Amino acid sequence: DTLQEVLRKRQLQPENGLLLAASDGLIDQADKLGLATIGFLNPAFPGQNYEKAQILVEGFEEVDFYFLERIYDRKHKIPWRVIDTKRCYLREMTLNDLDDLYALYAGHGMTKFIEPLYEDRQEEAAYMKAYIDHQYYYFGYGMWLVMEQESGRLIGRAGLDNREIHGKVELEMGYAIAYEKKKKGYGFEVCTAILAYAKDFLEFKRVNCFVDQENTASIRLLLKLGFSEMEEMEIGGKKMLRYVFEF
Repeated sequence: DTLQEVLRKRQLQPENGLLLAASDGLIDQADKLGLATIGFLNPAFPGQNYEKAQILVEGFEEVDFYFLERIYDRKHKIPWRVIDTKRCYLREMTLNDLDDLYALYAGHGMTKFIEPLYEDRQEEAAYMKAYIDHQYYYFGYGMWLVMEQESGRLIGRAGLDNREIHGKVELEMGYAIAYEKKKKGYGFEVCTAILAYAKDFLEFKRVNCFVDQENTASIRLLLKLGFSEMEEMEIGGKKMLRYVFEF
């Protein structure tokens, strides 16, 4: 039977499924039907290219429900909820968050030490789409939205990105919390969880932060988190202090 016939006989909808297969034939059928797909590198099926598979696996040691759910979400552009803390959760952004992001960045002092959003909303939307399609998809991490658990409101942005430092790709942490939530421990709570995530799931030995020397509040936070000042560097034509957290 074809994959479509199998689904029809069992009254299953393609958008509700995920297929793990070892042959290009099945994966190609699944792709045409809109199924999420995982290619299994099975030596019993040589000569496959798995071009249409979303991801490839060689074994099943790390293939648990969490893994499968995330592959499904990627197929259907469902944002990952990455980290939960006591008062917040961090999730990936979507284009539907554009209005809330502009409202956040319009808040008091929000862009004093971070880059503002594009004035042209279409330009910002294009940048967001490219970031979602590339940074999130290929690396599995990036700058996330900080959502308040109790209210479900957007109260900041924080996360991890890649930056080339002295010719080597390293991990950089960024964060910004809305003015009305400052001095309530949200920054420390969120950044502590991000550092734990980086240690547990990413293959880096340290996390970097770059901060304006006038941003004394961020410097105090970094020191409280256990960062150490390393050097002064020029980032985007501006002198910044580099702080490092070693695992």
